[in-house]
Amino acid sequence: MIADLHLGFEYELSKMGISIPYQTGRLMDELRSIIRAYSPRRLVVLGDLKHGVPITSFQERREVPEFFISLSKEVEHMVVIRGNHDGGLQDIVPQGVDMVSSKGLVLGNEFKVGAFHGHAWPGTKLLGCDLMIMAHSHPTVLLHTPLGIRLTRRVWARGVCRRERLAAAYLERDGIQFEGDPTQKFEETYRSPVLDSQIILMPAFNDLVGGLPVNSETPRTLLGPLLRTKAIDTTDFEIYLLDGTYLGHVGFLRTLSQG
Repeated sequence: MIADLHLGFEYELSKMGISIPYQTGRLMDELRSIIRAYSPRRLVVLGDLKHGVPITSFQERREVPEFFISLSKEVEHMVVIRGNHDGGLQDIVPQGVDMVSSKGLVLGNEFKVGAFHGHAWPGTKLLGCDLMIMAHSHPTVLLHTPLGIRLTRRVWARGVCRRERLAAAYLERDGIQFEGDPTQKFEETYRSPVLDSQIILMPAFNDLVGGLPVNSETPRTLLGPLLRTKAIDTTDFEIYLLDGTYLGHVGFLRTLSQG
């Protein structure tokens, strides 16, 4: 899985007078290296493959098809879950690429993984997954060194969803009244289980699009309706660098973000 490539974001920068080299070739080389190292049969893009909204730029119309055509030589099956920047994407992706709505996708059988972008509520079926993987927030960590240097690094963030609060949030969203245990009402209403799922926030694959420092942002400023519920305690997130190095919990890392 990858997320948040934002192909074509250079075009938007150019309109603001900022000129940088095209990045699609570099990103594709990095992705090809990963695919060749691990030989997956399926590539799932968790949204924001392209950047321009609401208009699809000429750069995206050229680079998005090239992206998939090139990768079709490396991986058998490609899936894109819609993100908030993917309007009109269905008009430029080649045949053979599956498009999935923003409600997300359930993968696996015995161990189920729910994948979604995160700008919209995931489908109720995903709440019955053992693990949910979400993009959209571009998580980073902000650190200050003893020399006063400020460092920002892309990270993975892992936490736990509280099933009772998840169930209540969905019922409240849909205006459904309930008393007592909201999980029972949820399962009766949506005919789907709700679990204390693990959740992972994916870093942006494109390292130039910026991110939200999870150790200095409050839950209210994190992106997406799921993170704004009380179902996920962001201070208890475990944070990992891209290479898997464990940095600690968000609560501890917040002490290191103060300049």
